[in-house]
Amino acid sequence: MMTSEIRLIGGLLLGAWLGAFVVQALGDMTSLPLLWWTARSIGLVSYAALVLAVLFGVMVGARGAGGLVAPPVVRELHGRWALAAVVLALIHVLAVVVDPHSGVSPLAAVVPLASAVRTGPVALGTVALLGLLVVYGSTLVMKRLPLVVWRAVHASAFGVLLLGALHGVTAGTDAAAPSVRALLLGSLAAVMGMVVLRVLVALRPGQVAPTGRA
Repeated sequence: MMTSEIRLIGGLLLGAWLGAFVVQALGDMTSLPLLWWTARSIGLVSYAALVLAVLFGVMVGARGAGGLVAPPVVRELHGRWALAAVVLALIHVLAVVVDPHSGVSPLAAVVPLASAVRTGPVALGTVALLGLLVVYGSTLVMKRLPLVVWRAVHASAFGVLLLGALHGVTAGTDAAAPSVRALLLGSLAAVMGMVVLRVLVALRPGQVAPTGRA
């Protein structure tokens, strides 16, 4: 990873830990250990990073939101936030597995429906993680894949995002918190809005559909 990516991920991890510390110390669920809150916080930050990666990815096809942002900058931000989402998701899973309070085994972290606790919600997270790894992995080998195959795999990022949102709203004991619901629902609305913008940009007279890879 480049220095900028390392700094970004490190800053996000520090922010997630500080947020978990404050919530655990001042919240209504102080009986839950700090490690649980840290895992939860990192998971939410990972989801936010994925949202930004998807937004910037859609923005690439929308020619930088209709010219508001330079395409090279959008591509760089897309790749940077995608990497952050992958790394943070893996750290989130690791934190959940090592937390004895979670009851999630290493097997359940990689095999859907293998968890003895919160089977459905954990399975959603497992499938989302596997999908995220496949999408990001396809980018690493995209030059070896036919364009149509790469685009199909890359488009599944929308499904990964939806699974991540469902996992977040069903797996956590704080899912009913207004801030958590605002993040999950607001992010989906933002992605839908960017998709609409991409369609509108593509329909403008004289526009040619992009043929490259984002």
